Amino acid sequence: MFHSEPEFVAITPEMRERLEKFRTQHAGDKIGKVANHILFEDENVRIWEMKLEPGEHSDLHHHQHDYYLVIDSGDLVAGIPPKDSPMDFLVGKVPARGNTVRVPKGGTEWALNVGKKTYHEILIELKKS
Repeated sequence: MFHSEPEFVAITPEMRERLEKFRTQHAGDKIGKVANHILFEDENVRIWEMKLEPGEHSDLHHHQHDYYLVIDSGDLVAGIPPKDSPMDFLVGKVPARGNTVRVPKGGTEWALNVGKKTYHEILIELKKS
């Protein structure tokens, strides 16, 4: 496991269509949890676990604080912002050895496993950021 800048793949017209369809189908979703469940919490951090099988997605979620994502498996995961967001879709490539990525507070999105492998990460939420 190591820290590096995330690597993104080019979004093909077919992938853009798939992500747009997902966003339209989920347009009425309310803000939910940032990941599947909490592993640990104290006054400084909240540690979450996210596991997404191919085709599965997270809740629509907002990053209230800064996070570190410790990604240990998967191949491709998409970030899908709501329609009114200034951000575009992104599709991140998971390195074979995993990765640790910093995510600054402020973003709102769904995570969608668009790959062929199970996606697994531990999210470390810095509550005092």
